Amino acid sequence: MDGEGVGPDGAAARKVEQDRVAATSLWIAAARAAETARQDSLFSDPWAESLAGERGRAMFAAAPENPFLPVRTRYFDDRIRQACRPGTQLVLLGAGMDTRAFRLPLPASCAVYELDQAGVLEAKNHVLDRAHAACARTCIVADLAQPWMPLLHAAGFDPRLPTIWIAEGLLFYLSAAAVDSLLADTAEMSAPGSVFLADTFGTGLLETPALAPLVLARDKNGRELPFCTDDPGALFRSAGWSGVDVVQPGQPRADYGRFPHGAETRTPDMPATLRTYLVAASVGPAD
Repeated sequence: MDGEGVGPDGAAARKVEQDRVAATSLWIAAARAAETARQDSLFSDPWAESLAGERGRAMFAAAPENPFLPVRTRYFDDRIRQACRPGTQLVLLGAGMDTRAFRLPLPASCAVYELDQAGVLEAKNHVLDRAHAACARTCIVADLAQPWMPLLHAAGFDPRLPTIWIAEGLLFYLSAAAVDSLLADTAEMSAPGSVFLADTFGTGLLETPALAPLVLARDKNGRELPFCTDDPGALFRSAGWSGVDVVQPGQPRADYGRFPHGAETRTPDMPATLRTYLVAASVGPAD
């Protein structure tokens, strides 16, 4: 999804990347289903198991347990509840199998916009056909590595209203240039009281054995590596976001009992480049 290439090679590479991202959305749905089934679940998503399907459940079963995924979802849920007021807009960038329009108690006057590939949205809406969203929900077919803001405006987005932008698990799949553009464009289109929620990974992730095949393939094809940053605060501030709150999973505000030893006790021994960050950025208080 790094927007490279006009010719067939670039188009093919982009299609492979899009398919990989779509598959990841099924894995994330399976993780939410597993969390929902726990006695001490951090949230409830009754549609997650159906959205994951056999493919998502198989991917989740083959992966090691990852406490970060449910913590990330719950942390963003809490920040959405805190920021959402009547009339607020929610924009899910790379919405995948996200069901917040259905499972969160959003005000009826809110408007939810979900942007993703056509196939992802079609599969999702097939499962949610008989579900009732808490507020107005609009799906927008878009490639976030290409210009997408005009599509959002055409669907009814109002830049005069406070907006909660949600990029959960998205930035890693974009190029650095695409991330810079996305953050700057959303900051420019955000009324006072708007918030941007995202997660980012330190650059050390690209040096781990698990990412070695992907890094090798990108290097071989001359493609940019997935996006990572060791200073998410500076990243968002440089894009025009004035208030930036960064927390690591396992720290007191993003633990929820899933990290027994806490990130704050591991941080001194953990290389900065291997850290994971949850970011909540704002553009100032609403009137």
